[in-house]
Amino acid sequence: MRGRISIGAVFRIALYYGLAGFGGGYSVLVQLRRDLVERRNWLTSEEFLVLAELSKSLPGTPATSLLALLGQKVGRTRGGVVAACAFLLPSMALMIACGATYSLFRKAPALAVFFDGMNAAMVGVVGAVTVDLARSALRSRGDVLAAILCAILLATRLVSEPLLAAGAVAIGSIHGAAQQRPLASPRRSGDSERPPSSERLHGVIPPLAAFPLALTGGLAALARVFLPIGVLTFGGGLAMIPAIEHMVVVEQGWLDPKAFADAIALGQITPGPVAICATFIGYRVAGFLGAIVATLAMFVPATALALAAGHSVERFRTSPVVEGALRALAPAVIGMLAAATFSLGKAGVGVHMDVALAAAAFVLLLVRPISPLWLLVGGGAVRLAILSCAHF
Repeated sequence: MRGRISIGAVFRIALYYGLAGFGGGYSVLVQLRRDLVERRNWLTSEEFLVLAELSKSLPGTPATSLLALLGQKVGRTRGGVVAACAFLLPSMALMIACGATYSLFRKAPALAVFFDGMNAAMVGVVGAVTVDLARSALRSRGDVLAAILCAILLATRLVSEPLLAAGAVAIGSIHGAAQQRPLASPRRSGDSERPPSSERLHGVIPPLAAFPLALTGGLAALARVFLPIGVLTFGGGLAMIPAIEHMVVVEQGWLDPKAFADAIALGQITPGPVAICATFIGYRVAGFLGAIVATLAMFVPATALALAAGHSVERFRTSPVVEGALRALAPAVIGMLAAATFSLGKAGVGVHMDVALAAAAFVLLLVRPISPLWLLVGGGAVRLAILSCAHF
């Protein structure tokens, strides 16, 4: 990192992207690279690439992890926590407001039509993201077959998303460990004296471990649902959709499919990560405290893991066990996204107009690198305009 940068400066930039970072985590990464490398000259291209690749290799949302890692470079663990909180606070506040007013605007006919159009476009967006990620993540015919199998297992509800992710991590880790050479590479001077990364997280780990034990009733249920999703889901916010849907709609019955699709759409059109939809769900389940608990459960574990990995970046990136786990997870994530497309389609595509909107969003996102925000808003506007014209 070039020059001396204060925690206050990192807080301000994280807060800015929490307010203006539309389009999901990967869109924010692109904006951050342009800002931090080219405009502010805080990082070199290589430094940013290392942080970006690490953040994309971790569970949770890439943008949140990257900003936590940036804050950590400036102010250790405290700086990482400050940066992550500054990024999440604006979108969390917006989602609480949406949760509080949801029943009112869903009853308004025009807004209901607009949201139905957004939900239809969302199906195309998730489908296009699935195809785009599959192009780079699936490297062999075996990977393609594994992704298809995962999608079928999830779509038919034979396996749950957390169980599938945990199984993929376990298989990949075992395979990576089996291929690891018995002799470790020579240590550089001073490595043996460096304290373990966990020692530097002593202020984060105890509260994290005690968090679920301090809750009861609906708040405890929210923590039990979102903690595993935050820890076990790789691939960003969109990859979390199937796991959240399974737990929130199928297992717990907290939301119906249409309300869940609305939650995902709100997560897309508000700034910050798509996974902030957990705040909306938490509010609908248990009010303001539910929103806080769901948000903490979703993001705190992933942020703690990012900070732990940030203290040993090179060892994390070159670990055969980590590489094996990520390699095995790739088909599972693609399968999850494909299953999510199918599930959202059942809830959000009801008439021929919705099919056309979903198809248009799918094609446009594959052909041009456009922000999903505009596709969602456009889908809602087009559906509202068509029905308004038909009414008159």
